[in-house]
Amino acid sequence: MKRFMLAFVATFIFVFLFEGLWHGVLMVPLYEATAEVWRPPAESSMAFLVLGQLLYSLLIAYIFTRNYRANGIVEGLRFGLLMGLLVASIQVGTYSYLPIPLSIALLWVLAEVLKGLGAGAILAVIYKEST
Repeated sequence: MKRFMLAFVATFIFVFLFEGLWHGVLMVPLYEATAEVWRPPAESSMAFLVLGQLLYSLLIAYIFTRNYRANGIVEGLRFGLLMGLLVASIQVGTYSYLPIPLSIALLWVLAEVLKGLGAGAILAVIYKEST
């Protein structure tokens, strides 16, 4: 349980920082150029954003532990790639119902894949078997 909690917290910290950098810095110009699509800042809720990141981190850590085979960083990257692609597939669909440029949807797909790879690497390092 101790290692699982460490994995969950480490993954959450990574996800929080990654998304803060990706969405809060790198994508800001794209979001500002499409401001009419998004909620006004006064209606935004950071609590729901953080809740989503907590749930993602908890679930990805849990799923990893259920399938872990002690194959090192390669296993973590494979797992992270698959999880990233799974979540990215949802982002592909957003282009069909949100009036956003294709570039935003594609950058969301890339972000999910990178986030999955990072989370998978962290989980693999934490669950690395002692030699």
